[in-house]
Amino acid sequence: MDHDPPPVEPLFDDQARAVAESHGSASHYRWLATSDDPEAVELRAALAWCFRHVGPRGALLRGALQHERWGQHAGALAHLLTIGLLAAQGWRVSVEPEFGRQSPDVLAVRDGGVRVLIEVRSVTGAGAFPWAERRATGRGLTEDTREALGETIAGILQKKAETYRPLVERLAIAYVICLYEDKDTEISAIARDLLYGRGDGGPDPGEPRDPAGGAFHDPASGLGHVSAVIVFGRLDTPGGELRLKGDLLENPAAAVPLASAARFPLLRRYGLDPSVTPPRMRWLQPPLAPFALGAD
Repeated sequence: MDHDPPPVEPLFDDQARAVAESHGSASHYRWLATSDDPEAVELRAALAWCFRHVGPRGALLRGALQHERWGQHAGALAHLLTIGLLAAQGWRVSVEPEFGRQSPDVLAVRDGGVRVLIEVRSVTGAGAFPWAERRATGRGLTEDTREALGETIAGILQKKAETYRPLVERLAIAYVICLYEDKDTEISAIARDLLYGRGDGGPDPGEPRDPAGGAFHDPASGLGHVSAVIVFGRLDTPGGELRLKGDLLENPAAAVPLASAARFPLLRRYGLDPSVTPPRMRWLQPPLAPFALGAD
């Protein structure tokens, strides 16, 4: 006999506020759940909308979001915003679907039978706002810091790829790793250098790039079954409005490439341009406008 899943408390209610008020003053969750700051109000509303699409796993994500430690909290933030990002583009999501002994973060499905497995990871560093000093001072990453961050991203991608390789190959399904950068601005550029190499030179030394020049094409990286990497995050806005921006970095040699219906129109696409000789990886569209979440 089937049973309905247990009820899940709302994402923000009196109990959530009580948890937030028990946190220290530096807690991001305390700010999020209790502040009248327009940015907190906007983010709360968007997350509550994202939460509507979570389903039976909602209690776990709700608890993780309430964590006082930034790393745990940011992980839940990443999952919720990724679910909202997918829902806003017409995907139906199943959170932590069970495939035998494995439960990837999201199975996204849309009309026509298009399916994508998605693993999510927040890339924010150990501090509450690891990019805040750069933003305040106007100084970019040092070479050593950039190299260390690149090693962190490479490790995340390789771990996510290795963990789900057997499942992805068995299902013969597109597989996307989603990196949430919150308000950082460096992750996409570092990921492109890692996945495609440093570029061909010219006016912009990072563009275009050799499709065989980076980790996507290197068998030792173990990314051959990864169809694409998404990097997305929040932007600062004058009135605190929630606006997101993201990039879709396609694997030109993926075992299962993304179908045209699975290319996420809210994200700027970086892929193979066969119109030039030899073919090169480049941005396939101009920069896109930031987008909001929460409107049906």
